[in-house]
Amino acid sequence: MSMKKTLPLAVFTAFATLLSACGGDSSSTAPAPEPNGPSTSSQPPAAPPPTPNTPPQAPQSRDRYSFANGCYTLSSEGLFLQNTAGEAGFQLTDNVSEASAFYMKPTALGSYLLVADYQRDPGSAGVIELLGISDPAGEFLDQGGNFVGEVSYLVSGLGDTLNLVLDPIAPLGGLLRELGESLDGLGGNLGDINVQPSLGKVTKASDLAVWNLNPSDDERFTLTSQVTGLLLTANDDGLTLTSPSLESDNNRFTLTPAAQCASYPEAMLSAQVNEQGPAIYLKEVQRFRNVPGLDNDDIFGYVDAHSHISAYEFIGGRINYGDPFHKFGVDHALHDCAENHGPEGLTGLIEQVTSTPGPHATRGWPDFPYWPRNNSLQHHQSYYKWIERAHLSGLKILVNHLVHNEILCQINPQKQNDCDTMAAIEMQAEQMHRMQDYIDAQSGGPGEGWFRIVTDPSQARDVIADGKMAVILGVEASKALNCGEFLDVAECNREEIVERLDRLYAMDVRSLFPVHKFDNAFGGHLPDLSDGIGIGAVLYGGNLLETGHTVEFEECPEHDHGDTSGPLADTLQPFGIFDQLLFQIDYVGERFPATPEELAEYDPRRGTDHLCNTRGLTDLGFFLIQELTKRGMMIETDHISRKAASQILALTGERGYPVINSHGGWGGTEDLRDQVAAQGGISASFGSVRGDWVDQLTRDGNRPRADEFKVGPFGGAPFASDVNGIANLASNPGTPEQEASLYPFTSVDGRVVFDKQLTGDHAFSLYEGRGVAHYGLYPDQIADMIANSERPEEQVNDAVNQLFTSAEAYIRMWERLEAAVQ
Repeated sequence: MSMKKTLPLAVFTAFATLLSACGGDSSSTAPAPEPNGPSTSSQPPAAPPPTPNTPPQAPQSRDRYSFANGCYTLSSEGLFLQNTAGEAGFQLTDNVSEASAFYMKPTALGSYLLVADYQRDPGSAGVIELLGISDPAGEFLDQGGNFVGEVSYLVSGLGDTLNLVLDPIAPLGGLLRELGESLDGLGGNLGDINVQPSLGKVTKASDLAVWNLNPSDDERFTLTSQVTGLLLTANDDGLTLTSPSLESDNNRFTLTPAAQCASYPEAMLSAQVNEQGPAIYLKEVQRFRNVPGLDNDDIFGYVDAHSHISAYEFIGGRINYGDPFHKFGVDHALHDCAENHGPEGLTGLIEQVTSTPGPHATRGWPDFPYWPRNNSLQHHQSYYKWIERAHLSGLKILVNHLVHNEILCQINPQKQNDCDTMAAIEMQAEQMHRMQDYIDAQSGGPGEGWFRIVTDPSQARDVIADGKMAVILGVEASKALNCGEFLDVAECNREEIVERLDRLYAMDVRSLFPVHKFDNAFGGHLPDLSDGIGIGAVLYGGNLLETGHTVEFEECPEHDHGDTSGPLADTLQPFGIFDQLLFQIDYVGERFPATPEELAEYDPRRGTDHLCNTRGLTDLGFFLIQELTKRGMMIETDHISRKAASQILALTGERGYPVINSHGGWGGTEDLRDQVAAQGGISASFGSVRGDWVDQLTRDGNRPRADEFKVGPFGGAPFASDVNGIANLASNPGTPEQEASLYPFTSVDGRVVFDKQLTGDHAFSLYEGRGVAHYGLYPDQIADMIANSERPEEQVNDAVNQLFTSAEAYIRMWERLEAAVQ
């Protein structure tokens, strides 16, 4: 333990707590956007461009949020902040021509980094200069730049710069100075290390460089150090920090628009948007203008019905590396996976088992030599700027499933988060609201961002009408609501189910999987029938650990995944003990390497494609379905046993309450998926490539459904990315030679021109061997499908129509569901 931790500083802790309470809004802790709005360049530079030479107009709204990603000089009482050369720091000047321009990079709503300079050559991480508080001995920050020291100790180190004259608590000024002096001697004892912080130039983004901007009077603002709660002050003595109780003209600043500002690192949209902006309604798009049956208010756009952008926090929080946002920007969000996966990525166990085994380059920003890539399952692929790029191509609804598996978390040696399911899900829900706040901060204030969490279909329509993307929160957890079972004894009761559902509902969750991967107190799961030693084998063992029993099999009806028209409970008969043992051997055997061809005829394994889980809905499962329908929550039938899925369809079908199959074959048989569509629900398949994607979209869009469930002639076919859900994104067979034939390309609505997406120094292309390496390449994949599917033109057109009517189809499904509650 550091010696400073043992000092009796209770009085200073109380003082610092008082000061910190005077700071601004710091409720959001997260990531960064593109300065000055979306990129309008199809070939943007490696870093955001500087502000144009002509001074920008002052913002019409002078609230504390409106300065986001803008360029300003700061002055108080005729004194301007000036960034001096080298490490000399900042000083004041009364000459406006010597004033420095600061780039205002939001870290949260109302909080900023004051960027005096940023320079980055290709291949380098960049050099930055910020106004902040130094940390000479590295005592106050962790590696991520988060403040971890004692506030009282930090404030005492700043004692010589504090202006506490006439302060009601003025005697503390002397005490702080004395403590600062005593620390000089302590520093000598520790090896002549300077541990005293100072106000001035810092070269790395951290909490010590974050300032809360708060309105004062006459359109002036105060700048409060987020960590110390002290006010930046300009007077004849230079720049100092002052107690907030001494606010005066000397710490009230005027922010004046300036030119030639520094920039800040960010991923680019690599998109040129015309003046109208992306289309909102089908009537705005040429291909839909003469289609009979379409209404003027029908939404143009597509749906990702199944994603996991919050999965960076699941299974303990150190499985996936990378964040969808970070308060200090892209270079922190996508830095180096060695932080989680060790040297050369060798401790990234899932990566070693499921992707290319062996070492890999761990560095992300700025050149991304290895990751992200479509089949790299432990690296984050949904940074918020990449999602925004997809939004520009027509992504109108994103369903983000908060995801967790308690047993996998418990056996995972790499974790930092609570393994309890409810705690994990609630933490992810909170992070999604912080992400919304962070994007709002980049866009100019609360409600201004394009990423909007919605809780009902009317709200979704309003958000989309405003040119933004509707985000729906769902839950996909094996121990849903902490309701597991062990040896058939449920670990929850009805009262707990109601209480936990209410908690999730209050956090804006509107969709839920009753079952996922393991049997639980609600019913049986759909077994993983994938071959080989991989996730299927892990989950099979996990079910045993979680429930105390193996998967209990029976033969599926007709052995062909066919008839599901009646309740499966009436058609399936469980096996005896001896037959169960044989089927367990079959199931486990299929997960291991095939028998050599010359010995194949002697292999006793018979295959498992005809096996079904014996378990349907339990009594608690029926109760859960009733509670979900009472609240108008969406019910996801993927991953649940065929028997339980059939029972859910029978229950909801009687009420006209549609359900969802959000990611392909995990919804069971094609007959089950047809039944979901026939009852007015949504059926989606995984995002794929070229002809295969065309086939999936036309199949899902043309499933049998009544005309009342269609959008004109179209059923609407969402896709499922399953991004960051320990699942591959789509590959692409294209070659580098094909790049010129695709890039640049125009969006389906004709209003956006896309080029290769640029993050740092890496220009991401579908054809570099990584496929859909990250979420921002879905626009490219759609364009590639249209150009290179080798399917008949009529079928390709139908696939595009089905995809881009899926947003309207999804909202109509939600509206029918809501009406069924009333």
